[in-house]
Amino acid sequence: MHARVAADALARLVTDVRTGRAQWQHPQAVRQTTADLVRLADALAVAVQHMTAALGQSPVTTRRPQTDRAVQALLHAGQASATAAQHLRQADRAMH
Repeated sequence: MHARVAADALARLVTDVRTGRAQWQHPQAVRQTTADLVRLADALAVAVQHMTAALGQSPVTTRRPQTDRAVQALLHAGQASATAAQHLRQADRAMH
């Protein structure tokens, strides 16, 4: 449920930016949004890590090849989220 709320909020942000209702006219707004996106990327990396562990702990008797592929894809998604958070932190430091 929490992931759905976060996804909906981010989708609204993107829609508002595309339609011109949301803008980053002041550098402080860009910095704040960057900080918020760092939090989002960090949380995404942790959530995906937990999901991967849960899926990977499925009993071997009920696992299928698709499960192993899903675990690998989730591992990559978690790594990408952590990398995104790192890049966002670098951008945040550069703006200060």
